[in-house]
Amino acid sequence: MSSSATSTERILRETFNALENGFNQTAILRGEPTRAQTHLKQLTNKMADGKKLIKEYERRAKEEAEEESKNNSNSTTNYAARLDQIQMTKKRMVSELNRFVTMKKAAQNAIAEKQAAIAETTRVSSSSAAQVSRLAGVMPTFQKMHEIKEGDDLREMDSQQLVQHGRGMMNQTDKSVSRSKKIVHETIEMGAVTAGKLKEQTQKLDEITDELDELQFSVRKSLNLVRDITKGLATDRCVITLMLLVAVGVVAVIIVKATGADKKKSSSPAPAPEAAPARRLLLHAIEYSLM
Repeated sequence: MSSSATSTERILRETFNALENGFNQTAILRGEPTRAQTHLKQLTNKMADGKKLIKEYERRAKEEAEEESKNNSNSTTNYAARLDQIQMTKKRMVSELNRFVTMKKAAQNAIAEKQAAIAETTRVSSSSAAQVSRLAGVMPTFQKMHEIKEGDDLREMDSQQLVQHGRGMMNQTDKSVSRSKKIVHETIEMGAVTAGKLKEQTQKLDEITDELDELQFSVRKSLNLVRDITKGLATDRCVITLMLLVAVGVVAVIIVKATGADKKKSSSPAPAPEAAPARRLLLHAIEYSLM
């Protein structure tokens, strides 16, 4: 392999090493979501560069194989073996790149789950604060509902009335807290269902992308096979043409020998001017065979 394809493969190997080191930095990927997303975006850009380098390696390697096949006499066998080697190397590179794609998906899911947890915590805190505010606003209402009419003196209430008054306020507060808890649980369930659906859709999109990559690889392999078959057909035509020329030569030799035998069997020597018809007959036979 020449220096051009080798240098591309070396750069691609360095890119893969950088991706490996980047995904091994779990402290960043599992830390603060914003920083993790920035780090993951950088790794995604490196993965895009790696995909371009794989295409560049395939193009350069094929160009070099074609150049070597033109300069080498045993070009057909060497060229086919070289193409198989290029395809195997490319498949290995694509498999390694897909491994990083899987790691990227796992990191994205972890970041999304952490963001959802933070958002849920913030939502619960906001809901608790709002509940406290509502309770603070409800307390005067409870007091108004159970306050004693104007002109009545609290000292005139006995202990049983005071206990009933306090229990009524406690029951109202408990009901309000229960409603708030129910709303929080429903919100958490809705968020979990939505996250599950988004995860399923992401997995489906990833599967479609992988299938498209496999389809593209199969189409390119089919095109290479068609090109090899076309070259084989051209070689077969050359062989057939050569065999036809050999057959024409054999026919011409037979005609020449037959003409010479007739001359030997004749009693009188053939005059010199009659050699021209034999040559014309030979030329006509050769022209007829070549048509």
